[in-house]
Amino acid sequence: MFAKLGRLSVAIKADAPILRCLFGVTLSLVTATSLGYAIPHITAVFALMFLEVGKRPLGTKKEILVVLAIGVLGYFGVLVGNYLIDYPLVILPILALVIFWSFRWVSVPLVVRLLFLMLTVLIPFISMKAAILGDVLLLAMLLNLIVALVMVRLSFFLFPWQESETTEYFKEEKKQASSLDLNLDKLAFNGMIVLFPLVFLFYLFNANIAILTLVFVLILGLDPFIYRSKKGTALLLANVIGGVAGILAYNVLVVAPSYLLYILLVLSIGFFFAINLFSGKKIAPVFKIGFNTFFVVMGTISTSSNEAGNTLWERLLQIGLAILYVTMAFKMMNKLNNPQISHG
Repeated sequence: MFAKLGRLSVAIKADAPILRCLFGVTLSLVTATSLGYAIPHITAVFALMFLEVGKRPLGTKKEILVVLAIGVLGYFGVLVGNYLIDYPLVILPILALVIFWSFRWVSVPLVVRLLFLMLTVLIPFISMKAAILGDVLLLAMLLNLIVALVMVRLSFFLFPWQESETTEYFKEEKKQASSLDLNLDKLAFNGMIVLFPLVFLFYLFNANIAILTLVFVLILGLDPFIYRSKKGTALLLANVIGGVAGILAYNVLVVAPSYLLYILLVLSIGFFFAINLFSGKKIAPVFKIGFNTFFVVMGTISTSSNEAGNTLWERLLQIGLAILYVTMAFKMMNKLNNPQISHG
C-alpha cells in the first residue's frame, strides 16, 4: 500500500504543472462566476497567463505591484474614455501610441504590458455606450485579476513549483533570444500597423457585443512572430478545436442545465488542453490559444441572449478570421519592415 502511495506521489509530482494549471484556471472561473463578477471568463484567461508552461510563482510583492500597476494604468483608460471619447481624432492617435509602446517597452513584464493594452483599449470602447461603464469595467477587470492571482497562489501551494519545470524552458527562451537581435522601433511600428486597424473597426462599428473577441485579438496580437514554426495553420486548428469545444459544452448545458455539470465540462475540456499545452511538442503553445478560444466562446454564451447558440458559429468565424488576419499581417509587415538586425 505504501509503495502504491509512493508511486502515486511521484506521478503527481511529474504531472504537477498540468494539475496546477487545470486546478487554477478552473477554480478561478468557478470562483469569479459564483461571486457574480462581470465577464468572469476573463479570470480564467488571466490565470492561464500565470500558469502556462515555464511560469513560476510571482511572490507577494510582484502580485501587489501587478494589481497596483494595472489599477493606475487602467485609470488612464478611464480618463481617456470619460474625457476624449467624443473626440475620435484625438483618441485614435492615443490608442495607436498605446499599441506602439505596448510592443516597445520590452523591459516591462509581458503580462503588465498586455493588461495595460487591454484596459486602455477596452475602457474607452465600453465608454461609448455609457461613461460610467468604463469605471465598471476597470473594477471588474481588477476583481477578476485579484481572484486569478489568489487562485494561482493556491495552485502553486497545492502543486509546488520545481526548478526542473523551467530549466529547459528558459534554456530554449535564451537560445531564441540570442538568435533574435531586434530593432524594437521597427517591431513596435509593425505591431501598431497590424493591431490598430482592428481596434479602429471595433470602435467604428461600436461592437460592444464582441468585447471578448477584442480581448482575444489583443492577447493573440502581442506576439509579433506568431506566424513562425507553422503556428499559423496550427492556430487556426486550435481555434476550431477550442470553438467546437465551447459550442459542444453549450449544447450539453442546454439539454441538461446544471452548474455542477458546467464545472465538470470545464474540467474535462481543460484537461485536454492542459495535457497538450505541457506536452513539450513544438505546437504545444497553440493549445493555449485553443484554451483561450474556449473561454471566449463560453463567455459569449454567458453574456448573450437566448439566441446565443445561433450566434456562436458567427463568433467562431470572427475569431478564426482575426487569427488569419493577425498571422498574415505580421508575416507581411515583418517582411516589408524586417525588425531583425543583420550582422552579416
